Amino acid sequence: GGQGVRLCQLRYVNPCLHGGTRPEHVRARPEIFQHAAAEDSGKRKLFLVISSDKGLCGGIHSSVTKATRRAFAEKDKVEEDSPVMVIGDKSKAQLSRQLTKNLTMTFNQIGRDIPTFADAAGVADLILTSEVKYDSIVIVYNKFVSAISYEAGTIEIEPENLLKEARKYTRCPI
Repeated sequence: GGQGVRLCQLRYVNPCLHGGTRPEHVRARPEIFQHAAAEDSGKRKLFLVISSDKGLCGGIHSSVTKATRRAFAEKDKVEEDSPVMVIGDKSKAQLSRQLTKNLTMTFNQIGRDIPTFADAAGVADLILTSEVKYDSIVIVYNKFVSAISYEAGTIEIEPENLLKEARKYTRCPI
């Protein structure tokens, strides 16, 4: 039998309203990914495609979908059965036609308001506890070019255990 796609709807209480950390005080440290690259992460990549649930601008959604399909076409870099998780119903609908067997989890209801750290943490927690096997994560997102143009961007993230084993890994101060 086929595997079902797990649909996750995330709803969070804004931590700012309840004495939590304010979003402007929580910043990602991208340099950890730039300076601690692992030697060889493997070809089984988890693609996290970021889209939205609604919107009339089809080009924005189709650019991340096309970038994901192009990555799967590179057989020497990506395993054919690499898992795909999608944030947003628009790209989910597009990818479910060609990569049905790869879809393992989809998320919706994220970004109805301005996305928060809590939204990202919830997605990350579900991914980490999903038991999906992967060597690295490729985030596929829309990169702003101009008021009328976006292009698909990607960032590859090594799993925590590979980052810690990388020769250039150093702890970043908080």
